[in-house]
Amino acid sequence: MTQREKELVRALAGPQFAPVRPPGLSLREYGLLTLRRARLLNEAGFTANSQWLGRGDGAAFPDFLRTMGWIGAYDLSLLNVLVSHQIAGDALLSHGGQEQLSAHGAEIDRMAKVYCFAASELYAGSDLKRVRTTATYDHADGTLVLRTPEPGDSKVWIGNSLHSGDVAMVLCRLVVAGRDEGHHWIRVPLRENGTVLPGVSVGRAEPKGGVTANQTGVLSFEDCRLPLSALMNRWAAVDADGVYSSPLPRHRRFEECLATFTHERLFPSVGAAHAQLLACAVTTRYAVVKRAFGTPLIGHAHYRTRLSTAVCRALASSHTMEALASLAAVRAAQDPPAGDQVLHALISCGKSGTTGDARHTLAETRELCGGLGYHDANQITPLLHDYEIAVTFGGDNTVLGYQASRYALRRRAEFDAVLDEAAGPPGAPAALRQLRAICDVLLDRVEKHGPGEDSARWTRAVHQTLAVGHWAAHPGGRLGGRLLDQYAAACLLEHALTALRAGILEADDLLRLEESHRAAASPPLDALELLEALGVPEELITAPIAGKDFAERHLAAAHDTPPPVATRPAAPEREARA
Repeated sequence: MTQREKELVRALAGPQFAPVRPPGLSLREYGLLTLRRARLLNEAGFTANSQWLGRGDGAAFPDFLRTMGWIGAYDLSLLNVLVSHQIAGDALLSHGGQEQLSAHGAEIDRMAKVYCFAASELYAGSDLKRVRTTATYDHADGTLVLRTPEPGDSKVWIGNSLHSGDVAMVLCRLVVAGRDEGHHWIRVPLRENGTVLPGVSVGRAEPKGGVTANQTGVLSFEDCRLPLSALMNRWAAVDADGVYSSPLPRHRRFEECLATFTHERLFPSVGAAHAQLLACAVTTRYAVVKRAFGTPLIGHAHYRTRLSTAVCRALASSHTMEALASLAAVRAAQDPPAGDQVLHALISCGKSGTTGDARHTLAETRELCGGLGYHDANQITPLLHDYEIAVTFGGDNTVLGYQASRYALRRRAEFDAVLDEAAGPPGAPAALRQLRAICDVLLDRVEKHGPGEDSARWTRAVHQTLAVGHWAAHPGGRLGGRLLDQYAAACLLEHALTALRAGILEADDLLRLEESHRAAASPPLDALELLEALGVPEELITAPIAGKDFAERHLAAAHDTPPPVATRPAAPEREARA
């Protein structure tokens, strides 16, 4: 771990952050506590908009992204509070003119005001081209009139907005002289000294199934009057005569408005990757101390296969994020990341893959820990509930597949070159080349038949290619190489029908793959090696089932008595091998 990561996890284990949700707090109090924690992390320099690609040191971006990942493993609500503020801030920093940056840049970076990101609407959902909120320019007094046409056009799932948001960055249609000029970002103050401002209505988007401490609201606007300076004017202007102008054609304005999402999709992805690592670490520890039929759980072959499969997905997600962070840093040094459609497509594939895999990994590890895995204190169930929604926010994964495949086809040669490089590390398994070929076959199908099921399969194959490519370049020792072989074989088996139809694999090849997958998954596992490969900081593992005394600790909690030993579970000993 880097020094930065070590300092972060020490902070997350400190008295201001432990436990994640102190007993007795109402939902509102928990949300306000989480906001205070977000500001503490921001003040300590762990996270801020100045560290985003294109603003801070690009070489330090992978460290920043890992920091956000561990925050997401600690508590997705905390990560979402930060991301809601930062992506809203990025909308201003990316689309505002120089005067707007000077006026508001500092308050964004310091979290002096809490920002909210207001893009999604009830009717439009992830199809942001269909948003119907309007900002109409009134030339008589030089103001913008923000309006929600129908209840279904309300901005929904707006993080930070319910109790605390000071400012919303609102994606809307700009109407000037009766003409719809398309999508623009508007800076909208929501509160002054805690009081909601005239023309703004804030309702509840709660209770939710998870991510409960990120206070989410429903925003609607009625005759909400704003100065013209609320319009982000880097590429849009209304002159003294009330005439609109922009150097961008109308369709490009929409694409420019969406560019800020490139970053947003990295954060649920890296959180989902680190959450999987944490769940697998808790499960590994439990599998050493819990016995079934006289043998530790990790000593049963079928249990090991299921555990190692979950670990493979977790490590693959982590490798995908490392690959994307490095790639993004390199590309951002050449061109602004906001306009990089190839990077946007790659990140969308990574988001779809990591968040989709998190649903399976967290469900599997919960089951592998039995009924105790369902206890809130044992960390896995809160992660399972929270990360379920990650496949939807930041862009629904299916819709992202449609968009990403269109971008990849538009920039096919450049996109292919990136994947070719990812698939070419020395000594990579043959499965990597075959996965790379499957990406081409699926994208060809999208080009022929249009976005659909093949888009979803293609995003999976791209995610897996990035994961296996980075993993092959950083195998992580004997166990890492064995898990890589297991994962690569599983990926090819997932795409078996596509590979057979395209002639990439023959039936006999698939039979051999199944055997190699079984051979890689069934041998004994050394718990300490496994925990070392997962790399989860000790400070983040608080689950009672992760310690030898889990039964005593569970009963102590049940009877509200002090725990019998120190609050941190001990690591398994070296002899814990099956």
